[in-house]
Amino acid sequence: MQRYLARRLLLAVPTILGVTVIIFIVMRLIPGDPLVAAYGMEGVRRLSPAQRANLEHALGLDDSFVVQYGKWLKDIGTLKFGESLLRGDSVTKFVRRRGPITLEITVIALIISWTVGFPVGIISALKPNTWMDYSSRIFSILFVAIPGFWLGLVLVLTLIIWFDYKAPIVPIPIWENPWENLQMVIGPGIVMGLGFGGFVARMSRSSLMEVIREDYVRTARAKGLREQLVIVRHALPNAILPVLTWSGLFLGVALGGTVALEKAFAVPGLGLTMVDAILDRDLPVVQNLVFLYTIVFVAVNLLTDMSYAWLDPRIRYE
Repeated sequence: MQRYLARRLLLAVPTILGVTVIIFIVMRLIPGDPLVAAYGMEGVRRLSPAQRANLEHALGLDDSFVVQYGKWLKDIGTLKFGESLLRGDSVTKFVRRRGPITLEITVIALIISWTVGFPVGIISALKPNTWMDYSSRIFSILFVAIPGFWLGLVLVLTLIIWFDYKAPIVPIPIWENPWENLQMVIGPGIVMGLGFGGFVARMSRSSLMEVIREDYVRTARAKGLREQLVIVRHALPNAILPVLTWSGLFLGVALGGTVALEKAFAVPGLGLTMVDAILDRDLPVVQNLVFLYTIVFVAVNLLTDMSYAWLDPRIRYE
């Protein structure tokens, strides 16, 4: 296990470096001028060449790309993630204030997806070609096909018209006001959770139907074990592994995938911060948020792989 963990950590280094190179290049290929985003077109036109040069020097925009990239890696190495070009706040402050909001949405979505999707998938697999199977498949296809941002907009409009819903303006941590915090995160969490719940249901159904046809399951039945005991002890522990893999991927992707839903619900999380920073070409914010998402994604996938050995004792890492 230790050798496997060491190899995975070593492989994570070039992956993370590759992501930093890609996002650094892409952000500088996007059309637009950070000074225009900060001061407006008219404000930039009024700047003299000397004033523009001073601003670019203060923001580090006059350095070569190689120098800028080197400075960014140095900041990452010293855990200094820089400051926003437009707002003056540090990226660390954004993460501390808005990161918990995005994390709450992701956790709520993961809990709902398993709470809804896994039982639906199990029932569908155990009752094939029945009305329960057909209903579960309709549920899965429906919520997988509906875009989350569209469902979020419909839900927001419904809340506004029927309940006079008002979108939050500032992030409210759960430790300050749990009720208002829950109102902020529950909508995006439900929409995202139902969407992924469709995937969980489909994956659970196909995985369990494959497992219950295996020889060791038939042997357990031949020994006279009750069907419920055969499913719980022998089938589910093996059928759950592919679902766990997808859940690990979902957890990593969802942290960045909340962008559209946070925009639809106007929730002030990291996703909304990312959208605003991209539109404003706020380079330090975008670069460092993508870097943090990459770290989380790699860590979650590593933990997912390591959990296999706990769920299935036959798996060994060398």
